[in-house]
Amino acid sequence: TEPPVVSLAALREGDIATLATLRGALRDGPGWFTLDAEVAIPSSLVVECYDRARDFFALPLDVKACYVHTQYERETGGYVPLLEEYAYQPNTAAIVESFDTVRDLPAHKIPEGATGVGPVDWPAEAPGLRTALREFYARCDEVAVDLFRAIASVCCMEEVETARVAECVRTEAAESVAAEGHVDDERADNAAGLARFFLRSFGPTSHCSMRAMRYPGTDSDEFKAHAGELKDVSFRAGKRGRTPPPPRRSKGGNGLSVEAVGISEHTDFECFTILHQTAPGLELKDLAGNWRVADVYRDQSKFTIIIADMMERWTNGWLRATPHRVRLAAHERLSLVRFNGLDPDASVAPLLRFTGAGASGSSSDTISAESQRWVKGAKYKPVTQGEHMAESVTRAAANLEQMLDRYPKTVLTPIPRRFAQVLLVNCEDEEIALVKHADGEFEGLYTGLITEVCGDETPQQAALRGGLCPLRELLGIPTGTADDSMHLAERAKLRFTGWKDVPVIEHEFTVSASRTGMNTAKKMFSSAWQTQSNLPEVEIFRWNEIPYDVMPADDRHWYPEVLDIVREAKQEANATTNGFIRFGVCPRKPRRKKRWAVERKLVVGSFEFDDEGGLARHETRTIWTDGFMNDVYGDSRDHEAYGEHT
Repeated sequence: TEPPVVSLAALREGDIATLATLRGALRDGPGWFTLDAEVAIPSSLVVECYDRARDFFALPLDVKACYVHTQYERETGGYVPLLEEYAYQPNTAAIVESFDTVRDLPAHKIPEGATGVGPVDWPAEAPGLRTALREFYARCDEVAVDLFRAIASVCCMEEVETARVAECVRTEAAESVAAEGHVDDERADNAAGLARFFLRSFGPTSHCSMRAMRYPGTDSDEFKAHAGELKDVSFRAGKRGRTPPPPRRSKGGNGLSVEAVGISEHTDFECFTILHQTAPGLELKDLAGNWRVADVYRDQSKFTIIIADMMERWTNGWLRATPHRVRLAAHERLSLVRFNGLDPDASVAPLLRFTGAGASGSSSDTISAESQRWVKGAKYKPVTQGEHMAESVTRAAANLEQMLDRYPKTVLTPIPRRFAQVLLVNCEDEEIALVKHADGEFEGLYTGLITEVCGDETPQQAALRGGLCPLRELLGIPTGTADDSMHLAERAKLRFTGWKDVPVIEHEFTVSASRTGMNTAKKMFSSAWQTQSNLPEVEIFRWNEIPYDVMPADDRHWYPEVLDIVREAKQEANATTNGFIRFGVCPRKPRRKKRWAVERKLVVGSFEFDDEGGLARHETRTIWTDGFMNDVYGDSRDHEAYGEHT
């Protein structure tokens, strides 16, 4: 049986023939279906996501490594380099790179202890990636709600009704069903209750990560350089389920084999997954146990939808999670993947209607299952989404780490240390306040207010916290005033190598301060200096008189560019009544005019220090970008398609 193409528009209308087709695909075979989602996700958006993802993957490795995935600390997304994907099966090396994202929420909206939600550190060097993926993510939220409701309807359909609808379809008499109404009242009540039950655990903190993935072709120099001695597994699955030949393997020094794959066989950890690909490579195991090649709809809004672990648990195996893998191929392949899970503390156990413990089809079945107790006939024990994710991810991460001694890589890409520096600027008089350090690594040098980003805080939070005293207190801003009243703006994102033991990312912020505010900061430090001589002094300089000779060597290269942005912002603010807005030419599409905020300008650069601490190489440039963290430039759109589920 071939996977049917199911219309999202028809699912939204509750079309019973479409629901019957969906039920047949999930229950009788193959176990998945294709969703035509043009009504929710335009094909143009799919193409845009791939275009922007290609831009990111084309960046130099040292740039991409600045955004390395926090998967081993906090699940907030980022870049996964080649050969660093989780190993879902032991001794398998995944030849794939990806940029992963999560629900991109401002830090102040994230509940304490929550993981798997933003803010996301977007690549500034890939303009448009943030905008495209956030829009795609938001639209997937809407589709996910529709699919939860459709699956609930499928779970509540009576076999006799399904058979009747199927007969109508075969005899081209489906209109007679529609004339009688889309669904009977009792089934609708049950489906609505089950949908509410599903959706009550789908919200702002749910595990719903998304991935833009790239698999290099095996014929490429890139593949050969990274894969080393590893050989491809050479799957030969077909639509009719041919048995793959034994894989070719590569042995490491200890005699154990490591297989090169796209991604090894696994099921997903959430409820269901939305998949898209630009070329063949994804393989799915059908309900009969045969491997099948997934269809490709390169520039179309048609997605492969597969069931995942938590939905299998809820339905006690009535719906089965789809094992899948990605085979290596000579051609390059990109894919978009959106996982749709539940809140971390959502407990999932088989619903009574699927254990034989409840009366089939009764509304009370669904509601009584809320107790999540262990019942006779249940194949799975209760587990929370967070527990299942942690167990599955830990096992896959351990598989990867255990192979490093037999791998082309012996260590994983380190997560950079991050610093935030704040420059206090008086735009009216073109003045800047700098601190002169009394001790430490910057002893005798002038800098802005520098502090290291700690723990889970964002660079902006670190900037507001301040290394010496809170920025609000320093500027004499009354308690209770909103943080955004300080006009804190990120102006540069700089990469440093040779400064610390790992690469360093320094986020440079400016905050507008009046002459009074700057004098307040100077007086505060002067007063404190009387009792603590190791505190830095604050001095105020004209922009054209900044003492670069007694500053870190990199500052003279990026300060002028940052101050040019600040100057332009001030000029435009004076010239318009609509804020920092200008009409400029979009650098990605020069012939198309786009509305840009001057606040979207950013200085990016890299600085390399030698063993003696001297500046060996540097490069800076000013770009237009939307690649800011949500804390700094949120677009005021909270992705809450899940909303109130009624």
